[in-house]
Amino acid sequence: MADSTSKSAPKINEETAERQLNELINVDSHDEYENRLSRISSALANWMKSVFNMDTTTKEEFDPVWLSIDEYKSQANESMANAWRIITLPNWTVEKRGTVRGDVVESRKVEGFGKVYRFTGVVNCPARFLYEEFKNNLTKLPEWNPTILKCEIIKEIGDGVDLSYQVTAGGGRGIITPRDFVILRRTALLSREGRVVDDNPHGYISSGVSVQVPGYPPLKEMVRGHNKVGCWYLQPRTVQTPGGKIEDQALFQWLMCCDLKGKIPQFVLDVAFATVMLDYIVHVRKFVAEAKARAEI
Repeated sequence: MADSTSKSAPKINEETAERQLNELINVDSHDEYENRLSRISSALANWMKSVFNMDTTTKEEFDPVWLSIDEYKSQANESMANAWRIITLPNWTVEKRGTVRGDVVESRKVEGFGKVYRFTGVVNCPARFLYEEFKNNLTKLPEWNPTILKCEIIKEIGDGVDLSYQVTAGGGRGIITPRDFVILRRTALLSREGRVVDDNPHGYISSGVSVQVPGYPPLKEMVRGHNKVGCWYLQPRTVQTPGGKIEDQALFQWLMCCDLKGKIPQFVLDVAFATVMLDYIVHVRKFVAEAKARAEI
């Protein structure tokens, strides 16, 4: 979605805009890019918004049908298997480190999906607590996490499988506007090898992939994003405090591979994805701290 600008807003031609954009992109670090982004002219900012948020979806061709329960389950299981396989791959490249020790956003290319991003960090709560919060209270996420503006369950398909509609906040200091998604989700307990188990899991997963469903067409005022593959993956950890107490922690990983539509340069996407992932974990930790204060953990 291209933001409307006032008639008095400064104009810039495409050649000049692309030259200035190249100067903006050719920097050595994420921090330098973010500093330059805060100083760009309003004319370049308006041009970037119009190009980066150009909806390429052909809304007139929207004509999905409901699939069978078995078809949705099969698609959800395939997406979950892809997400677990990718998030456990070796040889990732660091994109950006967070301010908390151990927080890191990495990336790598994966055949069939392109560039994927992975966040890794530790949260001081049992992995099961976060998993059940994500699984059972998905619609409450916008109440404590401002990176998600809206979330509603469209349909319960079966145990651990559902369809949801989500709207994510924009990024890049307003250059990238909010996106909406229709997601087929799969939640499960997994063994070390990635098999679904009933108890004693090695990890907990909540995966998602974009789908089309009747009644949720792309909106004129919103750019419909496409989630190729993604998940939250939580692994239980125990640590001993200096006082000798044993505490439960969660190794929290987030896999993301999204097509945000629009002509967004890769470096802009790198910064946007790294920033939203590092922002997200701040809200997760704040939510956990408040839950502990209420004695819910």
